[in-house]
Amino acid sequence: IFTSGTTGPPKGAVMRRGFTHDTALAVADHYDLGPSDTMLHLLPVHHATGIGINFFPCLISGCLIEFKSGSFSAEWTWERWKRGGVTVFSGVPTIYMRMMRYYEQELAARTDVNDYLAGARNIKACLCGTSALPKPIADFWHGILGKKIVQRFGATEFGAIFKVRPGDDNVPDGSVGTLFAGCDVRLRDEETGEYGNQGEVIVRSPA
Repeated sequence: IFTSGTTGPPKGAVMRRGFTHDTALAVADHYDLGPSDTMLHLLPVHHATGIGINFFPCLISGCLIEFKSGSFSAEWTWERWKRGGVTVFSGVPTIYMRMMRYYEQELAARTDVNDYLAGARNIKACLCGTSALPKPIADFWHGILGKKIVQRFGATEFGAIFKVRPGDDNVPDGSVGTLFAGCDVRLRDEETGEYGNQGEVIVRSPA
């Protein structure tokens, strides 16, 4: 699969076979995915989130996966949420920003705005990856959804090493959660090479 280019030019990354099974089971367990869930899948499947969060974990846990072809549309996505039935949604900050703007510009003043809000609030978990979600956008969605968007921290090569568990209301703003099982993390000063409480994140994971 391919890295997204968040921290450098996109490049190919070879994943272990366990990515399709062991890692998928761990993700499905963390997000409590099961046959009663429907994932609305709008992300590329050649990137880590699109296949490692939205696809394999849903497939292995029996979720229904809905795909949409073509480019992202905030209008289409709001209309799909309004129809109901979506229980899990995973996006990137740009998607949440565009949906926020569409709501403010097109939906907020409509007489049926509560139908859109009801559809959004019926989603049990909205996930966000790839890069950090800016606080103003996170705050907007907290108000819309009645719960926080669930964030995480990781990279294509080693998966998500920190994750927030859905429904955990005690997570501080901006937090990416706690260390995932089987992962080790240390912080190394880039100039001295010494380990301490700040610096470059050094990761070891089963992936």
